[in-house]
Amino acid sequence: SFMPAISCLKGLCGMDKLEAFRQRLEQNYPSFTKSEQRIASYVLSDYNEAAFLSAAELAQRMEVSEATVVRFAQSLGFSGFPEFRQHLQELFVARVDHAAELRKSLSELNPEADPLEQVIRMEIEYLSDALRTVSREAFNEAARLICNGRRLFVYSLSGSAILAELFEHRLRRFGMDVVPVTQTGREVCDKLLALTGDDVVLAILFHRISKVSERALAYARSCGCKVILLTDSLAPHLRDRVDVYLEARRGPVMAFRSLIVPLAVSQALMLAVARANEQRSMATLNRLDELRTRLGFTE
Repeated sequence: SFMPAISCLKGLCGMDKLEAFRQRLEQNYPSFTKSEQRIASYVLSDYNEAAFLSAAELAQRMEVSEATVVRFAQSLGFSGFPEFRQHLQELFVARVDHAAELRKSLSELNPEADPLEQVIRMEIEYLSDALRTVSREAFNEAARLICNGRRLFVYSLSGSAILAELFEHRLRRFGMDVVPVTQTGREVCDKLLALTGDDVVLAILFHRISKVSERALAYARSCGCKVILLTDSLAPHLRDRVDVYLEARRGPVMAFRSLIVPLAVSQALMLAVARANEQRSMATLNRLDELRTRLGFTE
């Protein structure tokens, strides 16, 4: 039952309360109805917006009845929607306060607010958090799937597209066939058309995952591909739609969003793959050295 968990949240500080609420929702997600799952996914990914909607507005946005929204709140142990919304608002304030405290502490690092020191200290904090939160089981399974795949399609858009290029550059040197998929619009179809059941798709998607991306992942699964999702999105509804769900948090939503954490996780995956296929990796690197010498690139 969710009821005891709600009462226990009252003794937690802001960010701990948010984490407990998020974990509890994810744990109970499979037991929700499809309508309730839709509400839960929205609350998890956009609780700062949901916190200021009325029951009628939330129902309209989720295309469910207002009674369903009320029942959802009650199923979580709240007396009704008003108490549920108040709780979301408290979580929102906690997140805002945390971001404000982070910005304040950074601005006070030194009189001139050195941006280099600010960014490095922030990245250290986010990386430390990643050590605690990235699932080793999911990470190891992701590395295993990549090793066993015929080809690796890396689906990564916008600012994170550089990670797809990095995977191609590094893993190709380890003897792997990597296809970066960084196109948007209709052009993405040309790349996905080549998918076969022996391939693996690594999707690196952050914040709000678009419907197009969700459909792309569904298409990959329909082709028989193994799908790995590396994300910071609080979207538990995607867990059942991928083979491996790797969550790499990039810091508070309202603060500077780090690319270092997903970069670190990506590089760790590449290292794990290289170690698992050490003989092939070394053989390919030796061939690369020989090719460079043959073409006159000796320096």
